[in-house]
Amino acid sequence: MRRPLAGVFFDAGNTLLVEEPGKHLWEMAMTPIPDVFEVLTALKTRYRLGVISNTVGSGDAELADALEKAGILGLIDAMVTSRDFGKAKPDPAIYVEGARRLGVPLDETVMVGDRLDTDVAGALNAGIAGVWLRHPGAIPIPGIEPTHVIDRLGELPGWLDATYVPDRQ
Repeated sequence: MRRPLAGVFFDAGNTLLVEEPGKHLWEMAMTPIPDVFEVLTALKTRYRLGVISNTVGSGDAELADALEKAGILGLIDAMVTSRDFGKAKPDPAIYVEGARRLGVPLDETVMVGDRLDTDVAGALNAGIAGVWLRHPGAIPIPGIEPTHVIDRLGELPGWLDATYVPDRQ
C-alpha cells in the first residue's frame, strides 16, 4: 500500500546546486544540477518542497540568496540551515524543524541528498525515507542503507509517484 507524502526535502549542495569545494555559498556560481527545474516544477504541484542544508559560514538568508541566483527559490516552500538552526544533519532535530517549517507531518516527508553520512543517515535517524542521489564515483558506506537510490534527479518523480500518494491533489 502506498503511503501519503506531503513534503520532499532536498540537500542544497550537489543535490540542487553544483557545489564548489572550498567555497562559501556567496562565492559559488549557483549552477543548478541537471533536471532541477523540471523536477522541482513537477513536484511542486503535488508536494511542499524544502531544503535542509548543513552550512558553516552561511545561514538561511545566504541560502535563500543562492537559490534565488539559481532561479529556484520560488519553487521552495521552506528551508533550514544548520548554522541558523544550531543542529546539523544527521541530527533528527533538523528534519523535525524542516517539517514544522513546511507545515507537514514529519512522517509524510522524504529526504533527497548526495551524502550517505549526513543526508541519508539523518533521514533514517528521523524515521523518514532517505533517497541517495548517487553521483559517479560515489562510494557506499557500510551500515547506511538508503531507502532508494537514484543516479540523476530526473528519476525522482517517477519513484515518488510509484511509492507514495500525494497528500495534496
